[in-house]
Amino acid sequence: MTGRRFTTHVAICAVVLVLMGASASFAAAKKAADFTLRNPAGVDVTLSELLKDGPVVVDFWAMSCKPCIKAFPDLQEIFDNYKDCGLTVVAVSIDGSRTTSKVGAFVRAKGNTFEVVLDPSMNVARKYHVTSIPRTVLVDTNGNIVYAVTGYRPGNHDDLVRAIEGLIPGGCPEPDADETVNQGEAGE
Repeated sequence: MTGRRFTTHVAICAVVLVLMGASASFAAAKKAADFTLRNPAGVDVTLSELLKDGPVVVDFWAMSCKPCIKAFPDLQEIFDNYKDCGLTVVAVSIDGSRTTSKVGAFVRAKGNTFEVVLDPSMNVARKYHVTSIPRTVLVDTNGNIVYAVTGYRPGNHDDLVRAIEGLIPGGCPEPDADETVNQGEAGE
């Protein structure tokens, strides 16, 4: 191999490795740092309490981050599809103290119903080694980070769903058509 071809080959390998590191990872499980943060209504939300119900997706974001906002519909869809199986989605806003009062209205205006909490000091974000947003991690019920991705691309949704489905024993059953009808009649 000539020197120029070898250099080109090494450069391509380096780019591939960087891109692999910047996207999704199913890395060996690391313990997730427990945290308690307030939601916009002033209610404390604690990760370890949420994990009692099932796995938790923790998504670090800010209102000024366009890729973060592009990811919200995917996060909402994941939440809608798996909330009945115990999954919780927590969007951790790292907006500064000047804008935290706007976060709740901003999220509601987008139509999102998943949990939102505020981390204006970025203490929790630092514990999760957030250097760029969006940063999404999946925490299993043992408190292990089993999936993590930085950045947003439409394919992240599929990777995250596969990781979630790996944590839900037996999958998440669809509601029975009869159950849905009965629940509708019970509410009337």
